[in-house]
Parts: sequence; C-alpha cells; structure tokens
Amino acid sequence: MLEANTTNRPLSMPVVRAFAEAMKRGDWLVTHQGIAFDTDGVLVDGQHRLAAIIEAGVPVELTVFTEVAPGTFDVLDTGKRRNAADVLAIEGEKNSTMLAAMVRTVWLCENRPDLGWSGGKSAVTNHQIVQTLQQHPKLREFLSVGERVAAATGMIKSAAGAASYLVTQANKRADLGPWFDGIVDGAGLPRQDPRLLFRRVMFAMARKQVGQVQRRRDTREHVALYVKAFNAWATSEPVTALRFSPREAMPTISRGVLPS
Repeated sequence: MLEANTTNRPLSMPVVRAFAEAMKRGDWLVTHQGIAFDTDGVLVDGQHRLAAIIEAGVPVELTVFTEVAPGTFDVLDTGKRRNAADVLAIEGEKNSTMLAAMVRTVWLCENRPDLGWSGGKSAVTNHQIVQTLQQHPKLREFLSVGERVAAATGMIKSAAGAASYLVTQANKRADLGPWFDGIVDGAGLPRQDPRLLFRRVMFAMARKQVGQVQRRRDTREHVALYVKAFNAWATSEPVTALRFSPREAMPTISRGVLPS
C-alpha cells in the first residue's frame, strides 16, 4: 500500500511514533478516518497510519476507501492535518510555505480586509488557498520579489510578496520599477519621499522585534503600511508620517497616474 504513496507530503516520524504507541497499547480503534486510494490507485490519505503499523509491528483494522476522485486531496482530513503548504507542495509548487502564506494574505485582502487576520475567525481553508492561487496564478512570480523586499526592509516575506503583487495587479500598465528600486535600495531619495519613509518605518519595526518571530497578526499592518506608502508615491504626495492602526480600514490601492 505504501508503494502507492507517490503524491503525499513528507512523512512526520513524531506522528508515526505516536500512532504506533497507541496501536501497541491496543488503543487504536476503527473510525471513519482510514486510508484512501484514488481512481489511479494512488494512496491519497493514510500514509502515517500505514507507517505506524510497520513501526508498531502489530495488525490493526482500518477503513479503506477506493476510487476517490484525484482532485479531492486538498479537502481531505488526515491524522496529521494537511496545511496549505502541504497541499501546494503535493501539487508541485516551489517554496510552498511562503506561497501559501502569500495566497492567504491575498484572500484576506479580498475577503476580510478590515477585520483581524489572526485567530480562528480568520482561518482560510486549504480549498480556498487552492482556488485563490488558481485565480491569481501570477502570484508565483512574486515569491522572489517578496524575498527581496523583505530582505531590504524587514517586512514579513509573505506580506511583501502579496502586497507587491496586489499593487502590480492594480496598475498593470504602469512601470513600477522605480517603486521597487526605491524601497529596496533607497539611495538618493529625498527626505519626504514615501519610499524612504516606508523603509525607515519598517526598519524601526524590525529593530523592535529583534530576536522575536514576526507574528501572523502583523501581516495586516505590514500590508497596510506598504499600500499607504505606495499610494503616496503613486500620487506624488510628500509624506511626513506613516502610521496604521488596527482599527483602520485597509487602504484601497491607488490606480492613479504614477510617477515616471
């Protein structure tokens, strides 16, 4: 059965060992969660349960499903629950962890821009992640952009990638090269240039979080500050301050005439 395991995520040995211990204790019970094969005979659910049987060295009973539609893996529940990065990795996506976080950010911008982006109510399902990526295939092209902007400014990587994609999509015919060059390099920018101010604000935030893991709830603030700075640059508006309160609405991306 495990020889048919050709499209699953990497095996988690802690999960396997936990299952195996339950099997050896006789605590393993038959439930609706078993193993499943698709119409091509590929194992799509249950690799951890099967590996645990080998680890435990004892027989157990499992529910077995066959003829599962190949496209349903992203909504399947498993012993070790698939996260969005797992689903995208199975589909062959590169840098699936960051890509999944970027897709999640885009979904939140589109569906709940003015609400909190952390906690149970902000959960985005794997199926929604897959659908959103299908609707925004060019997001993949902004993985490296997000890495570059984050390295230069201290932004959360996924926020940098998603925000860069969104402003580009809103201004498809514009040359945004000067925007990206300015926020990444910052050299020679006048004092009140929004790109320079954005860099300073992000640097200050990053310094406060030295030694800390950037939190998911910070994503909304990072995206909002990015959009505010972009809007000021797009309208050639000098700025002296760049702030965002959690109670504020997410700013709408400017589609106005952009600086040359």
